[in-house]
Amino acid sequence: MPEPREGFVDDELAPWEQEAPLSSWEAVDLAPVLRGERVTPPPSVLEREDHVRLLYPARLNLFIGETESLKTWAALVAARQELSAGHHVVVVDYEDTPESGVERLRALGASAEEIAEHLTYIRPDGRFDELAQAIVADRIALLGPVSLAIVDSITEAMSQVGLDPSKGPDVAAFYSGFPRWFARTGAAVLLIDHVTKSAEGRGRWAIGSERKLSGLDGAAYAFDTLVPFGRERTGKVKITVSKDRCGHVRQHEGAGRVIAQLELKSWPDGGVTTTLSAPEMASEGSFRPTVLMEKLSQAIEQNPGLTSRALRSAVRGKNDAKDLALELLVNEDYVAVEPGPRGARLHHPLRPFGEPDEGAQNDVDF
Repeated sequence: MPEPREGFVDDELAPWEQEAPLSSWEAVDLAPVLRGERVTPPPSVLEREDHVRLLYPARLNLFIGETESLKTWAALVAARQELSAGHHVVVVDYEDTPESGVERLRALGASAEEIAEHLTYIRPDGRFDELAQAIVADRIALLGPVSLAIVDSITEAMSQVGLDPSKGPDVAAFYSGFPRWFARTGAAVLLIDHVTKSAEGRGRWAIGSERKLSGLDGAAYAFDTLVPFGRERTGKVKITVSKDRCGHVRQHEGAGRVIAQLELKSWPDGGVTTTLSAPEMASEGSFRPTVLMEKLSQAIEQNPGLTSRALRSAVRGKNDAKDLALELLVNEDYVAVEPGPRGARLHHPLRPFGEPDEGAQNDVDF
């Protein structure tokens, strides 16, 4: 289960219950940011085979694609991962039924106990008013913090409450409602939506206003079908990055902005096995500086607590390549970062950096 933030006490008000400032124009206290106590968190949900994660916590993320491009299946793969870790998952479903959702989760390997103990399934038919907030807050108090909140899908959710998906102000109003409410609790919010049927003039966003993309503060991914999926069939989709507001994801993309390939194999017994694999890296631009990653990992193991500046001095190479190598070590859980004096970032080893995956592009020793 996600850990409560430091200093949390049981009788403390939840984030959605805390008293708001008198005005949004009050100056923001930057001291925690300057001390390194508040940083932009890397993605924490939906893990690829190489342990890279794709969905940002406490932010709005988006899956877009044509019908049957496995968007919902990919969301449920993320849900399955979180349920198996004992984390609370919320599904707000405007398109399907609980029977279908449970059937898919069971096919992916989720047990009845995991679903009963850690999943909140909601089929709303009305606004997210004060009563709805209170009901969901009680559920969070019962099952714990939400790590993933799935909304399937935006267009249906907006239409239900009289909002127009083609109008930017309506999209902004929808985002600021229950999706942002869940994000404030710390959950990675995953919105799902469709693209227009015509590929020409589609752009990078879903049906309706471009605000669906520009209004996001996390990551957006487009799904393109390679092989259609069905019962007792194997389906494949290509997933590309449409937006990465925080900048942690693009370093892991390959040629053509491809971030992953999702393969689902349906078996005669009803089970579904999945593979979320890393793309082949581009011949130029995106690469993994594995030599530098290994050297930095060894330096941190030998001298825990080194600052970023000290690590730059400890290892030979170009500073931009060393910075990328260090960021990858942190994102992939080889190295932990703790705040130090005067805003310094102190690096501690979690596990040694191993050999790179086969097919990943290696760097040369600078």
